[in-house]
Amino acid sequence: MKITGLFGYVEHDVSFTSEGPITIISGPNGIGKTHFLRILNGLITLDFRALAAVEFESIEVRFTDKWILGLRQISQAQHPIGFQLYGRKPPARKFQQLDIQYDDQSEIPDEAPDFFLRLPSGDWYDTRMERVISPVQAKRWNLPVTLNGIRQVEGTWAEELYKEARAVLVDTQRLDALPAYSKPGHRVSTPIPPGASATRIRFYVEQVAAQISDARRKSLDASLEADQTFAARALQKARTAINEKDLKERYQRIADQHAELHASGMSVRPVDVRFPEEKTNPTEKRILNVFLDDWESKLRPLLPVHEKLKSLRRIVETKFVGKEILLSDRGQIRFRSKVSGRPVRVQSLSSGEQHLLALFTMLLFSAREGSLVLIDEPEISMHAAWKHAFLDDIEEVAKISNLQIVIATHSSAIINGQWQLVEEIKAPEIDGAPIEPLENDDDFDAEV
Repeated sequence: MKITGLFGYVEHDVSFTSEGPITIISGPNGIGKTHFLRILNGLITLDFRALAAVEFESIEVRFTDKWILGLRQISQAQHPIGFQLYGRKPPARKFQQLDIQYDDQSEIPDEAPDFFLRLPSGDWYDTRMERVISPVQAKRWNLPVTLNGIRQVEGTWAEELYKEARAVLVDTQRLDALPAYSKPGHRVSTPIPPGASATRIRFYVEQVAAQISDARRKSLDASLEADQTFAARALQKARTAINEKDLKERYQRIADQHAELHASGMSVRPVDVRFPEEKTNPTEKRILNVFLDDWESKLRPLLPVHEKLKSLRRIVETKFVGKEILLSDRGQIRFRSKVSGRPVRVQSLSSGEQHLLALFTMLLFSAREGSLVLIDEPEISMHAAWKHAFLDDIEEVAKISNLQIVIATHSSAIINGQWQLVEEIKAPEIDGAPIEPLENDDDFDAEV
């Protein structure tokens, strides 16, 4: 990614690492690390309001599939009035161009009831139900299902690139703030209407319950379908030869999988079907084989959410002192004291614990698979030991959800010796002399 004219005089040229899913942007204060992330997020999501809020000349990104995408800011009297989006997809040699006029009001979502919030992803959040609604439900309320910026490239050469583009900007200083949305007639984001009780941390935690509920529904649908077709499938496989050793190993694998899901709270009902101790006859093996097909299909929808939940539990329980995660019957996250066994409310967690919980529940359960995730200064509110473990934790999460992570930090504790992931951006030169950075940023990481 190359950016020119940031603040009128700063230029950065950054190569993202091929060592894994994480790139770290580091450098002294005041040279635009945060704005670097905001502009990149604005380009990927076509958030023209965010792009107009920062002075820059151009941004250009070269992707691994050889796509080149760029954007120029057009200003008049030091006020952004439009953008020029350009791109080239190989094997084409010529760039295609799209001129976009910018108006503050053009970025305001369409009329919507007060209880719906427009999220940066383009999704709609219902504060009454405390959950993200589906695109089908959004259409029933006549709500736009894509962001205004994305709608401006529909039907153009850029649509192919943007239909799969996903980015999430994580401002860790605002993780505990209320979600924001825009109302017609307002030029700035408006907080949740009075009476809406959801806080940011509660919002992220509710996404866990929503995904668990959806996975359970799909599991139930698979169970009902299996019940209705069991006889037909059993007759269809009536002459299939089944190896008993393979069948037994498959049974044990699925049984262990189900036991793990049940212990974590993902599967509500235990399954008490034991493999016969004596040698099975051909008919028994065929029936058991169909039963295992059904059992496997019932568990399949639960597994992706279970992997995310298992990762969240490991990250949280290795850092929260004396607390463990539980799931309610409805899939809601609860905490309990390991000492007294008494419940601990999410709102009663320390600020650092809430910060960590919000960050990882958001990445695991709110960021869509394949997203580019941009995290600004994750070290805020983190204990020194948490900082040292952060890269390992975030890499685990990135692999589960297929995320590409870009982190802006000046914390050597976050980097924790993995300098191969670091792209250093330097202070620009003015009149031939480099701008001196502030005093040593390592003071932020002083460990007492």
